[in-house]
Amino acid sequence: MSNNASECVVTAAYDALLAEIKQYRPHTSLEIVEEAFEFAREAHRTQFRASGEPYIIHPLTVATILAEMRSDLESIAAGILHDVVEDTHHTMEDIINRFGGEIALIVDGVTKLKKVEYTEYTNKIQAKADEQAENYRKMFFHMSKDIRVLLVKIADRLHNMRTLGAMKPEKQREIAQETLDIYAPLAHRLGIARLRYELEDLAFMYSDRDAYNDLTGKIKMKQDERQNVIDLIVTALKHKMQEEGIKAHVEGRPKHFYSIYKKMRSQDKTLDQIFDLFAVRIFVDEISDCYAALGWVHTLYTPVPGRIKDFISMPKRNRYQSLHTTLVDPMGGEPFEVQIRTMEMHQVAEFGIAAHWRYKEGGKSEKDSWLAEIMTWQRELSNNEEFLDALKMDLSAFKGHVYCFTPAGQVIALSSGANTIDFAYAIHSAVGNRMIGARVNGRIVTVDHVLSTGDRVEILTSNNSKGPSRDWLKLVKTPQARSKINQWYKKQNRAENIHRGRELMEEAAKDTKVPLDELFADGRAEEILIRFNCKDLEQLYIMVGVGGLKEKQVVNLLHRDWERAQPLPSDEEILQTIKDEAAAATRKQKSGIMIKGVGDTDVRFAKCCGPLPGDEILGFVTRGRGLTVHRTDCVNIMHMDELDRKRLIEAQWHVPEKMGHTYKTELFLKCEDRDNLLADIYRVFQEEKVKINAISARADKMDAVFNVNVEVADGEHLTRLFTKLKKEFNINELSRVNA
Repeated sequence: MSNNASECVVTAAYDALLAEIKQYRPHTSLEIVEEAFEFAREAHRTQFRASGEPYIIHPLTVATILAEMRSDLESIAAGILHDVVEDTHHTMEDIINRFGGEIALIVDGVTKLKKVEYTEYTNKIQAKADEQAENYRKMFFHMSKDIRVLLVKIADRLHNMRTLGAMKPEKQREIAQETLDIYAPLAHRLGIARLRYELEDLAFMYSDRDAYNDLTGKIKMKQDERQNVIDLIVTALKHKMQEEGIKAHVEGRPKHFYSIYKKMRSQDKTLDQIFDLFAVRIFVDEISDCYAALGWVHTLYTPVPGRIKDFISMPKRNRYQSLHTTLVDPMGGEPFEVQIRTMEMHQVAEFGIAAHWRYKEGGKSEKDSWLAEIMTWQRELSNNEEFLDALKMDLSAFKGHVYCFTPAGQVIALSSGANTIDFAYAIHSAVGNRMIGARVNGRIVTVDHVLSTGDRVEILTSNNSKGPSRDWLKLVKTPQARSKINQWYKKQNRAENIHRGRELMEEAAKDTKVPLDELFADGRAEEILIRFNCKDLEQLYIMVGVGGLKEKQVVNLLHRDWERAQPLPSDEEILQTIKDEAAAATRKQKSGIMIKGVGDTDVRFAKCCGPLPGDEILGFVTRGRGLTVHRTDCVNIMHMDELDRKRLIEAQWHVPEKMGHTYKTELFLKCEDRDNLLADIYRVFQEEKVKINAISARADKMDAVFNVNVEVADGEHLTRLFTKLKKEFNINELSRVNA
C-alpha cells in the first residue's frame, strides 16, 4: 500500500470515529481524542499489521467500537492509545505526563506484561500459560480500579477477531478458543450482548470452519423458507399493539450461529430438530406496556407452558431485563420466541455496563461485588493453572442461573447446578463455615442437593461447627464458595504457612546469590505485592507456603528487577567478564561465535529464538551467566527496554568447517496423514544426519501435526532437510517454531 493510499485509509477511519462520537456528543470538545490520535499515529507510523494495513487502523477501530457503545471520551482516548506502550518506544510515564493518570490507568490495564523468557522454564507450554495468567491477573487488578479497562480489552479482542484471517490457521484456532473461553463470557458477564454474539460467531468460524460453514449454509436455507412466516408474525403483532393503543416497534431477527450450535450440541439435536431459529422483539416505552403487550401476544398465539420468563421483576445478574415467551406458530406449528422490553432495557441488553455505568459515582453496585469476589478468589487460587481454571469456571457458570429465596424472602442468584453449600456461602462466609445442613421447601436435604429456581432455602448452622469439610471442595460449583472454603483452611495454618513461605523463598534466593531481604529492598517488595495482589508480605509468604505461588517465580521476578537497578558495567568491564568466563569454560570446543574485542568464546544460545549459523545475531551480557546469543529478530530483543539494550554486543558466526558443532532448534511440521508416516519421517531425518531430541505428534482432521526438537549444523543443513521433506511428503506447513 502506497503512502498516499495509507494516509487516505487512516483519514477515513479517523473521520468515521469522529462522526460516531458526534452522534451522541454533538457539542462536546473532542480535543482529548484528537490529541490521542496525533500521538498514536506518530508512535505507530512505521508499523503495519499482518494484513498489510497501517497499524494505527487497529486502535482507531477499537476506539470506534467503544464509540458505538456510547463510551466516554477517556475510554475512547485510551482505546486509541492502548498499544502505544506495548508496541512502541513510549513508556507509561509518557502517557501519564501527556494524558493524565485516568487514561494511563486504562492503558496500563490493557498493556500486556513483558513476555516471559522461556529460558526460565522447563517447557514453552508452561511459560505461555504463566504469561497468559499473569496478564489476566494484571487486567483484573486494573479492572477493580476502573471497569473501562475491560471494555477497551473486549473492543480490542473484537477487532483482532475481525482481522484474524491474516494469521496462520494454528494461531487462528488458539485465539478463537481463548475468545470462547474468556472474552465472550466476559462480555456476557457485563451484559454487552452485541459484542458477545459477534465474538462467539467469529470464534466459532475460526475454531471449526467446516462445522461453521455447514451450519450457516443450512440455517440460511431454513431462514429463507421461514421469512414469509416471520414477516406475517411481525405484521400481526404490529397491528395488535396498534389496536390496543400500545406504542411499539416490532422486529424479527435470526438467532446467532454459535448459540444454535451450542443448543444442538447440548441437547444432541440436528438442525431440523431446532425450531426457534429466530426471535421477535417488541420494544415499548414503559414497563407496564411490557406486561400489557405480553397479555395481548398470548391472545394471538398459544404460549408453550413453562416457557414464560420474567427477567424484568427478576433481572439476570448482568442486569439484563426483558420478558421472554415461547409461542407456537399456528400455520406451521413450530415454536418461536418473543422478547418484550423497553428501549432503555434494550440499551442495557446490547451494551450492558457501558450503557449505564457512571464512572465517577460512589457507592457499591452488583458489578463492584463481582469484581471484589474476583479479586478475593484470584488471591486464594494464586497458582496460575488453578487461577485460569477458576476464571473459566466462573465465566462458564454465569451462563445459567437459578434464583432461590432465603426464609426472609431475599433473592439469591446462583449458577445453574449450584447446591446448598454454594447458597450458604453466597449469603456470607460465616454462614457457610457454620453450616451443618439445609432445608429446601421445608424438607431436610443433603448438603449437595442441587437447587432449582423458586426453591426456598434455609441453612442450618451451629456455633459448635468445626468448620467446612474438605470434601465440600469437590461438591461446590461456584469459585466463590471454593475460595471461601480454601480461605478458611489457610487461616487455620497461618503462622506455619508464613514460616514455610519465607523459608522457600530464602532457599530460592540462594541460586541468585543475592539475599532475600536485599531483593525486597528499594521498593521492590511493594511492586511484587501489587503484581500478585497481596496486601502485605505475610500474605505473599502464605501464598508461597501453601503452594499457590511458585517461590522461584517470585524470586526470579525480584532478581530481574534487582539486576536492572545495579549500575551498568563499562564496555571494558563487559569484555573482561566475557574473557574471564571464556577462560574458565570447561568445554574443549568453542562455540563458533566471534565477539567484537574478544574473539571466539563460549556462550549460551537463547532458547526463545534458537539461533543457527547463518542467522544474524547479537550477544546479550547477563550478570553471572556470561553471554547469551539471540537472533536480531528475536521478539525478546525487539521488545527489550532501553536499559537492557545497553547490554547488547556485536556478534557474528565463525564456524570452522571441521568443527562438528550442532545447534538445537524446534520444527513445526503439518502434512497429510497416511500409514507409516512417522517411520518415513524418521528415515528422512536419519538420511540428512539430523539428530532428533524429542518429537510429539497429534492428529488434526486429515493431517498429522508434529513438533520436533532437532540438532543441525547450520541454516544450510536445515534448508536441505526442508527441501527433502517437501519432496517426500504432502506438506501443508513447515517452519521453525522459534522463527
